[in-house]
Amino acid sequence: MAPTLAGAQAIGAGTSIVIDPALDRDDVAGARIEPALRPRPVLVGPMFAQPSVSLVGGYDGNVFNRPDGRGDAFAMVMPSLQLRANLPRHAFAVSAAGTMRRFARYRTENSEEFAVSANGRLDFGARNAIRASGGFSHLIEPRSSAGSVPDAAEPVSYNRLEAQLGAGLAFGAFRLAPTVQYERLDYDPVSLTDGGKADQSFRNTRKLRGEARLDYDLSGLVSVFGSASYEDLVSTSAPADERRDARSYVVVAGFRGALTPLLSGEVRVGYQWRDYALPAYRDFQGVTFRADLQWYVTPLVTLRAQASRTFRNSGDRKVGAILTDAFVLSAYYDPLRNVRLSAMAALERGDFGEAGTRTWRKAARVQAQYSVNRSLSFGAYAAFVRQDVSGPPLVNAFTGFSAGFGMTVTV
Repeated sequence: MAPTLAGAQAIGAGTSIVIDPALDRDDVAGARIEPALRPRPVLVGPMFAQPSVSLVGGYDGNVFNRPDGRGDAFAMVMPSLQLRANLPRHAFAVSAAGTMRRFARYRTENSEEFAVSANGRLDFGARNAIRASGGFSHLIEPRSSAGSVPDAAEPVSYNRLEAQLGAGLAFGAFRLAPTVQYERLDYDPVSLTDGGKADQSFRNTRKLRGEARLDYDLSGLVSVFGSASYEDLVSTSAPADERRDARSYVVVAGFRGALTPLLSGEVRVGYQWRDYALPAYRDFQGVTFRADLQWYVTPLVTLRAQASRTFRNSGDRKVGAILTDAFVLSAYYDPLRNVRLSAMAALERGDFGEAGTRTWRKAARVQAQYSVNRSLSFGAYAAFVRQDVSGPPLVNAFTGFSAGFGMTVTV
């Protein structure tokens, strides 16, 4: 629910131009689309298809995320395709998206990302269902985020394979939701400025996670829940003395739903244990949390607060994982039926465990979108980010600014 600022950028059409925050409600500021402006999917056999493409041009004032910032103009092309089955019940959908970046001067930063995924739901009974999803993606890791390769001639890239199988079983006011998840990360070698390659396979991991969650419906609008999960993390390619094999146990409790007609969301707080097989990596015991609260202040204004604590894959061989706390405040304002404005302020703290490195990343972003009709919209954004570092400089301290303008065409 809560984004991680240092993680890989989202990909696909609209990442920089379309304001689509995926709120709990679709009739509020930030998510509402007037009927005359809502794209019409194309019926292709048994599927509804929704293709689109975004074209963006702009300027990045610190392409390499270094103290001595170097700026460059860039262009991005972001196609996407969504397919949804035309079914009276159940559900099935497939999506594909990509981002191609090109820089005017620093062509080593040119990159391509893509993601394909599918998800489905099989209903049995009025309130019971089985859900499954899976996907494969090729992603780019922003520089100075997870442990930079000092003389890298390109950003770090990796492949991600994921799958999930779960169910929702209702028993009166109770609902049981067991879930099994699988994820595999495989990192590509990084080209160096001297022409060599830096192996990144020590970061390759395979993760298997199981969770059981029990909800209790209080009013039809709000439910409280508790869950317990177990996670097994295995290094698939690292040398014996750099394996990040670990086991995690998490218990949480929280609530979700519409607290009032104008306030909804989910909050969960709990405790986590993360134990590494090798003593070289630091175990973790402590509080974990995740929250997403949405306040529909007026029909034209929505405010959102998000927070999360997660572990990110570390790019330093001596650090098992990066404990990351992220806090994001967002505002959405729809002054006209075809004009949408948004603003975001965020703070992220990264703890590089064994190395003693700490990062504080502050970010802000403003964005505007103007919809001409169902098929065409224009957008612009400006963003600022600053990262401060204490302890050993595993990543760079830097300040950056970027801005862009573009258009999205939806068939």
